[in-house]
Amino acid sequence: MLLVSIVPVLLLGMFSSLFASRSVQKEVDHNHQIILGQIQYQIDGFLQSLEKSSLQLASNIVLEEAVKTSPQQNLSQIFAGIDTIQRQRSLSDIPYDISLIFNQTHKVYSTRYGYLNETDFTYYDLVKRNSTKYNSAVVIPPGSNPGQNELLLLRPVPAFSADMADGTLVLHVATDKLTGLFDRVQLGGNRKLLVIDETGRIVMSSSREEMGARLTQSSELYRYWSQPDLESMDHLTLNGVEYSPSVQKSSFNNWTYIAMTPLADLTRQASSIQLLTWIVVGLLVVLWVLVSLVGSNRLYFPIQRLLYKFTSEAKTSNGQQDGLQALDSFIQQMVKTNEKLKSELSEQLPYLKETVFQQLLRGEMSEQEIRRKTEHYGFPLQGSWFYVCLVDLDRYVAFQQDYRERDRALMMYALRKMIEELGEEAFSCITLTPMPGQVAVIIGVDKPGDGTDEQMRDLAEQIRAKANELFHLTVTVSISEAYKEYHAISDAYQEATELLGYRLLLGHNVVISKRAIGPSVRQSGQSLVTRQKQVVKSLAKGNLEEAKEHLAQTIQYVPQYVHNSETVLGLFAYMLGEIELLLQEWSPHGDPYHQLDLYKELYAMTSLTEVKRWFEESVFPMVIQALQEASMPKQTKIVQQALAYIEDHIETDLSLQQVADAVRVSPTQLSRFFKDETNWAFGDYLIHVRMERAKSWLTQTDMPIKEIAERLRYTSVTNFNRIFKQVTNVPPGQYRKNIREELHS
Repeated sequence: MLLVSIVPVLLLGMFSSLFASRSVQKEVDHNHQIILGQIQYQIDGFLQSLEKSSLQLASNIVLEEAVKTSPQQNLSQIFAGIDTIQRQRSLSDIPYDISLIFNQTHKVYSTRYGYLNETDFTYYDLVKRNSTKYNSAVVIPPGSNPGQNELLLLRPVPAFSADMADGTLVLHVATDKLTGLFDRVQLGGNRKLLVIDETGRIVMSSSREEMGARLTQSSELYRYWSQPDLESMDHLTLNGVEYSPSVQKSSFNNWTYIAMTPLADLTRQASSIQLLTWIVVGLLVVLWVLVSLVGSNRLYFPIQRLLYKFTSEAKTSNGQQDGLQALDSFIQQMVKTNEKLKSELSEQLPYLKETVFQQLLRGEMSEQEIRRKTEHYGFPLQGSWFYVCLVDLDRYVAFQQDYRERDRALMMYALRKMIEELGEEAFSCITLTPMPGQVAVIIGVDKPGDGTDEQMRDLAEQIRAKANELFHLTVTVSISEAYKEYHAISDAYQEATELLGYRLLLGHNVVISKRAIGPSVRQSGQSLVTRQKQVVKSLAKGNLEEAKEHLAQTIQYVPQYVHNSETVLGLFAYMLGEIELLLQEWSPHGDPYHQLDLYKELYAMTSLTEVKRWFEESVFPMVIQALQEASMPKQTKIVQQALAYIEDHIETDLSLQQVADAVRVSPTQLSRFFKDETNWAFGDYLIHVRMERAKSWLTQTDMPIKEIAERLRYTSVTNFNRIFKQVTNVPPGQYRKNIREELHS
């Protein structure tokens, strides 16, 4: 029954679509011939008008006399010729520019460029390559040569010259005048129209980017152009699109006119019929499938749908038992996957908690977030009051130098575990590492008091003693006051951090608390820290002179309160660390001197004067430069990277694409950025750098000119000499001679 209902529909659809395709093909072929006739008539008339104008000018007696005369011999004759050109141009119904080349005097008069030297004429090389013959015009399509965006018509002057012509007449016709002819023809749809000359070059096209391109012998369009009568070429493929073509040849200039319509447009009606046929077939199939499903086992459908949602095993199920087994297998797999995820989450939970504790310490969570994450992670801290204890290595620079990175990580982990064991004997606490060489301890208590403060100090003393005993490290421990609620932990951390600053005055391997610091120490420490922060703030603003002034005040103030060299150097090492943190905030790649051992240089100094000069002459300028680079716009950075890449690779075959790949932008973006930042076009700048390198070699070495040309990747010495002369107005050999004569005089 399914076949009886489907086969007649398929046959009817096939015959209908075939008939529609043939009818549309005939109509398209007829339209192609009309379009080709119209465009051939317009272009032939256009070119005939141009040739007529050029012949009138080339055979004009005034122009014939003008090209034989130099300005020194008869200036009036030259002006008469120019006047003739202007008059002829104004009378033409086709707008064009005219250039007249004086072969004897090597000059050019152009209505566009004025009166100039032959070598400065834009199309000088092009005219030389396309020499004109007796009474013949040469038409050069747009895009035939780099930078040529117009049609050129060349004719000798005089028009009837048996020998070398005295001059060459060049007519310039803008491309839009040619494409305007295409615009007058109603192509319709997605049709393409091409005009190809006798050499296989696309003279005109409905697509401007194709104009001037030469057909490749491997393309189907080339085979159709060269043998349009082949029956096998009833359609061709161009840029991945199939077309139905038609062709006409012009008897005027032997140009080929090709009109093409996409096969998809021709078969659209047939495709619609086919689509309708398949829709009807599909409806019939659905109808009979529904009829068959009524008699099937409906109890199996829910299981089958569930399987299709969760697994592909249903595709292999042939019966109810197979489907149930597949579903059971999938559920078992889900259970295993869930267990695996739980295990991985348990492994990652300590790291997640560490991140939350870091945010809590820095004050980066709101009250709502603190409550939510406390319920989610179950913080081990008890009580509503919290102390923060900072355990900081006294000689972290030496610690970095003495141990490898892996060993340092293991020692810091062991130090944390030791601190947790000591703290948990009396309090609930957690530890974390807010910065390298430092362990923060958050301790929770029910109610603070003198007894609790004393316990905190005893714990700090135990940590200090154990670190020295077990790890042979000296640490300084700072203890904050007690603060209430979780949100105040960041304030306690800030206070403990500020207390660590007093280590510069109290020395290493001590316990520092707010109550243990005397008024004089607190005042002196605050003064020194304040001055240090003023230095860092001045650098952050980019004010070098102000930073130097605050540094001088710090240098002057230090001897009043600090009386040993180790503490003095520690003071400035602390300031160096603050500068390092500033640079890490500004630059996503860290500070610019992370590979330099500045701490080692600092500790090698023996006087405050030496320290002051080192900061002013080495560190501060480096910091200012780094901050300026960090605030530099992205476009400027990219261009600077490109300039450096060009300088390093100038002796290779550089291209815009190559440099763009090196700085990770598109060629279009790099070209625009380059122009905005340097006011140079990319190609012009490349020539400029190569010529500067060539000048340097010509002046400072005896390198042969041929070797210079090869190293700078020029294809020939002639090409190098020509470009060098355009830039410097003298050939390379003469340039070297002039420079050496100046040096010897």
